[in-house]
Amino acid sequence: MSRHMVPVMLGLAVFPLAAVGVAAYVLAAPAAGPGFIAAAVFLLASGMIMAGSLIAVSLARHESILTSQHSALTDVAAKPMAAAARLAALEERATQPSPRPAPKEDIAAEMGALRRQVRDLMQNPRAPAPRPERPKPAPPQAHSAPAARDELTLWLEPVVDLAAGVTSHYRALIGLTGDNGKTVSHDDVMRKADHSGLRPSLDARLLRMVVPVLRRLRLRNPDLRIIVPVGRLTLGAREEAARLLQLLRGDPDLADGIVLEFAQQDLGRLDAVGIDNLARLARAGTPLALREVFAGGLDLSALRHLGVCYLSFPPHAVDAGSGPSAAWTALVEAARSLRIDLVIDGIETQQQAAAATRFAGFGKGPFFAPPRRVRHDAGVGPAATRNASAA
Repeated sequence: MSRHMVPVMLGLAVFPLAAVGVAAYVLAAPAAGPGFIAAAVFLLASGMIMAGSLIAVSLARHESILTSQHSALTDVAAKPMAAAARLAALEERATQPSPRPAPKEDIAAEMGALRRQVRDLMQNPRAPAPRPERPKPAPPQAHSAPAARDELTLWLEPVVDLAAGVTSHYRALIGLTGDNGKTVSHDDVMRKADHSGLRPSLDARLLRMVVPVLRRLRLRNPDLRIIVPVGRLTLGAREEAARLLQLLRGDPDLADGIVLEFAQQDLGRLDAVGIDNLARLARAGTPLALREVFAGGLDLSALRHLGVCYLSFPPHAVDAGSGPSAAWTALVEAARSLRIDLVIDGIETQQQAAAATRFAGFGKGPFFAPPRRVRHDAGVGPAATRNASAA
């Protein structure tokens, strides 16, 4: 109860207390007339009317506060979506040919504003993000220091063939690297992006960064694939899935080299649009991977028909001491019969690697190699001037 309500409640208590006093007097003096009874009833009724009025006023006040808070939250939620739309529009302007291309200064200004907005959302996703404004061009200065900025960077995590002991594939990760060299990890970036609604734009950006690198790597290893994680928001949006398909169809020679990866729990949370998008990806021949797999509740035949080629699960599922459980053993045998490759994720020790080798084809984790940052110019330029596996 707020402090200013205490006197009001004490004032309202006078009425029932007075009614109780009148009722006690009537009981003590039987000769008291009906007027005293009427007075007691009047006092009680007055107290109830005033209490009801007070409650009604308080409810109206709280409703007004809730309405204003709902409007404020709606505004906060709309700003990340607006940022995502601006980023998508800017990417289309930068990648699609136009008879009158925008000046480089305008594109740089837009990218700078969007980069600052993404950084603000990463630091404080609950606070309203400031509306990006185009900065005014500064007068040219000799020997001026470059402005500090954050950069989205591509990282590749090796996926090792356990039988041969060599890297056969990679898993793509995205980081947010500041001018001080420190990088926000992929999981943190994507967690904030999911919260703010920017995940579909970041997934498309990651795919754009992967394509030229895959083209370069496949010059030396035509069978190499890069696994690209995507979020539930991307799979559940018709326009975003169509954008991914457009990017994949841009280079038919690399279409089977990009594997879209999503979590098993996201598979169960997809709506009708998300299921339809997965079917469209399957019809286009896009390889898929399922991560964070847990034994039980999986129709491997349906997943294989959908295009799922990889299942990834943690090392504790096949503990070196007790061995895999019966459920995992059945899953492994079914996956082998359907030619679905198994990947053990997060291998840290020699013991885990040895246990994984007995039944899984691939593994990744700190035991083999940490993710490596890819140079910003990887995949650009003549093939003879750079190593195909530069990362």
